[in-house]
Amino acid sequence: MGLDDDAQRDERVPSGPQRLRAASVRLAAWAAGRPVLAPVVAVLVTAVLVTVVVATPRWVNDRERAAVLGPAPFAEAVRVLDSAPQVRWSAVVDGSVAPVLAGDVVVAVSGTGPADRGLIGLDVVSGAQRWSVPLDARPAPERVLCRELDARLACVVGPVPPSDRGPDPEDETSTLLLLDPVSGAVLARSELPGWAVATAQAGSDLVVATYARGMLTVRRFDPSTGVARWETQRWSTFQSAGNGRIVLVAAAELVMAAGNDVTLLLDAATGERLPRAARGEQVRLLEDGTLVRTRYRLPNAGVDAVSELSTGRGEPWQTVRGVLVEPGVSDGRSGLVFAASGLSGGPLGGRVRAYRPGSTEAAWRALMPAPVVAVDVSGRVVLRGAGVLVGLEAATGDQVWRRDFGTSLGRTFSDGRHVVVEHDVAAGVPGLTAISLDDGETVWRAPLPGGTAQVVRIGVHLYALGDDVLVALR
Repeated sequence: MGLDDDAQRDERVPSGPQRLRAASVRLAAWAAGRPVLAPVVAVLVTAVLVTVVVATPRWVNDRERAAVLGPAPFAEAVRVLDSAPQVRWSAVVDGSVAPVLAGDVVVAVSGTGPADRGLIGLDVVSGAQRWSVPLDARPAPERVLCRELDARLACVVGPVPPSDRGPDPEDETSTLLLLDPVSGAVLARSELPGWAVATAQAGSDLVVATYARGMLTVRRFDPSTGVARWETQRWSTFQSAGNGRIVLVAAAELVMAAGNDVTLLLDAATGERLPRAARGEQVRLLEDGTLVRTRYRLPNAGVDAVSELSTGRGEPWQTVRGVLVEPGVSDGRSGLVFAASGLSGGPLGGRVRAYRPGSTEAAWRALMPAPVVAVDVSGRVVLRGAGVLVGLEAATGDQVWRRDFGTSLGRTFSDGRHVVVEHDVAAGVPGLTAISLDDGETVWRAPLPGGTAQVVRIGVHLYALGDDVLVALR
């Protein structure tokens, strides 16, 4: 048998079209011999094909939605980022207003002028606009403060307090909107006196801090009716609201509004004022309900501080030396309490101490002057100071790695395995770098999408934000 014989046998192999025609002939012959069964089989086959065509995209979408909305490794984490995130979708928004997540909708603001300003709801998976709600031109919708409130969306809208002129009575109102985040339907609308400067949640109610005519007012509202359950006021000697320096926290049956010249600590149920801070004392209410009282002392070596941690209703459960430092991201596993030395001019100035719960003796003290705890995750404590990140062993405080990102170092995030750092990845080019929590080595580096300059965490994912664009990173 030679090569010619192989060529002749290859020519006798039917081609694809020939096989298709032969199969069609056999199928037609089979159907002709079974006039009753053939239509039934055809209907069944058609139904199966239609089901596959329709159900497959829906199944893929449901899988993607479940993945996007699924939980992160811990409450403050982003989803695992083993590789550089890619652009999933982008939308035109007003980047001066922080977007929020309500259910499966990212709520942002569109338009920049009073005539075209509105709220928009973007599908968290696809970025498609699901609804829009135009905002009234009066009062001027310059400031928009939105938050999810028990599966609803509460937004306070109003003008920005003036910083260079006296109060204008015509502008001293804000609007409270309660919306269904699924459909965008407005469930309730009411007017609030004053310029809104901050909001917080207390149970199913909304707490709003407003400023007008030299007075800071804190009110607890039923958002469904707009009726204030209580209100408390205090004179403010400067327009701190106009400078954005009012911090409002509601936690553990307490409400605190604090600015440069005013601190209000209130009972969340009644609005009753609790004892104010003593002279030389600073009070903070943390999101977990811990009340921190920091007393400053003047020893011979400089300024020192002592912080007492309590529930606000009893004796302190821990006292630490220094100013309490909250980790930027924490999974809570180390159980450590951090404080930075308030001693200025000394060899220990600005260094972090770590305390075991309930102990007044430091478990360890950091060697480098880095007063910020960026990450406390997975047995690593990452300190930050002067553009440098330092990874320490949480149990001992021993330094494991050090990375210098320079003056462009911005926000830091973590997925439990990496630290994701916002900084300039090239000259003037903002981007992200992920480093390993274990050894500080670079895992990936990526520039931000064009037109964006910063990164924010919305839900459990990262988004790039610019002046007029929001980009979902996955």
